[in-house]
Amino acid sequence: MKTVFYLTDEGLACYKENESLVDTFKWEDIEPIELYLTSLSEKTHVSIVIDVVDEDIYFEWAPKLLPWEKKAFLDRRKARFESEEIILNVVQWTNHNKESDGGRKEELLLISLLANNEAFSGFLNKLEEAQILVTHLYSKPFLLVDYFKKRVKSYLKWSKNELEQPFLVVSRLSEYTFRQMFLYEGQLRISRLVELEHDAIDMMQTLVNETKLAVAYVRSQNLLPAETKINLLFLDSNEALLKGLFDSSRQEGIVSEENDGSIFSALTFNELGKQNQYYGCEKTQYFSQPAMVDFILNEKPNTFYSNSYIEKIKAFLVGRKLFIGINILLLLGGLYYIVIAGVDSVVSWEKQGLLEQNISEHQTEITRLKEVVKFQDDAQHVKASVEFSEAVLHLKLNRVINFDIQQWSVVFAQHEQHIHLFQMDWKTLNRFDSRNSEIILTAWVFPFYDTYKDPVQWVDDFVEDFKGLPGVESVELQEEPLNRDLSQPLIIEVTKEPVDALPFTVKIRVKDVEPK
Repeated sequence: MKTVFYLTDEGLACYKENESLVDTFKWEDIEPIELYLTSLSEKTHVSIVIDVVDEDIYFEWAPKLLPWEKKAFLDRRKARFESEEIILNVVQWTNHNKESDGGRKEELLLISLLANNEAFSGFLNKLEEAQILVTHLYSKPFLLVDYFKKRVKSYLKWSKNELEQPFLVVSRLSEYTFRQMFLYEGQLRISRLVELEHDAIDMMQTLVNETKLAVAYVRSQNLLPAETKINLLFLDSNEALLKGLFDSSRQEGIVSEENDGSIFSALTFNELGKQNQYYGCEKTQYFSQPAMVDFILNEKPNTFYSNSYIEKIKAFLVGRKLFIGINILLLLGGLYYIVIAGVDSVVSWEKQGLLEQNISEHQTEITRLKEVVKFQDDAQHVKASVEFSEAVLHLKLNRVINFDIQQWSVVFAQHEQHIHLFQMDWKTLNRFDSRNSEIILTAWVFPFYDTYKDPVQWVDDFVEDFKGLPGVESVELQEEPLNRDLSQPLIIEVTKEPVDALPFTVKIRVKDVEPK
């Protein structure tokens, strides 16, 4: 089951997948939080969203480096933030380049730091102590940037050029809290939380005033050319408030009265998430917090922060996937073996049935022949005919050549460590029913280490074993692997490539021990 913890400066809220009930805690509720964590299932996958004031996000220009130099540079920068004052940090390249006034090529560097907070760090430690699977750790501003690029872009059908225009995005977090973000070329540049006065008479006018201050602040930072138009996007849940924002913004001079091509959009989170909304909270209370939870459970955006515990969890999950994958492969292999074994068994049974059928037919033929010659020849002639028929049948079943190949295979098996058979040819010496055959064996002897003694001895032993086989009349070593006068090793040593095995040829004459 998937669970999302939403962390703010006041406390935390817990959202569970497919459940409308949201559990909330204050940071001082230490024991209730601990009991709640222990009640979570071991199979729970937890994502954490951090939405706090103490998150420091800034950008700076660094010298453009070669790809293999970037990692070492980032490691040195990260080492500066490894202290008790910083609990989480991210330092990464943005792939945004420029050339300075002095002609130096530079690349924009993103630095995001989360100050150590006793309640927050204690909560992370409790998650680790409870061995809860924490898989993702999000920063709310960057999560909103992903939301802007996916949900808003898709809903308004913006092009890539429109998405990369300067945007001031104002999203509502709670009744009196808003987050202002400035995006330039599709990347976050400024993010700040704004809390409006609770006793404000005109909430819309107060929001417009804060937006006007934000636009002025952006222009004061020289992040974009002076004449560049800043587009506005408001994300809220109050449709009535959104409807009057355009007129109020135009009155305050934030939006030009003329059609200058700038974009002004005011959308509700309900419009953007109505197709994938888990939490049935009131329409007027569907702020950015539940909207981000829906976005995480549906879109699965990439994590932002990380620590050693999350890295261990990732390694564990990857290892578990590999283990499951290997088991599936083994199961498929087992099923494949069972299927193949079953097919082989069926084929074997069919072959056995055919063989038994052939034997039955042969026996029937023997009986028929006996009946045919029963009254035509004397008993001795009949016996000779029957024996001849049985010999023919025996030859068809068991004899395909003039010598017993099974005994020959035993000799090959005895010498397989040093002799490799390459080719075997045989022919009948005389015509028709001759019992004499000539076999030519072409083979290799190995290994050869520039010495003649062992290869020659192995071939001699091989030849001697053939001489003892039944029916063998003569064995002749026609082509030796090495000359015994040591002349061949000298020739081999000057070859371009090493010789690992040597060829030799043996001619064997056999006489069939059984008549055909």
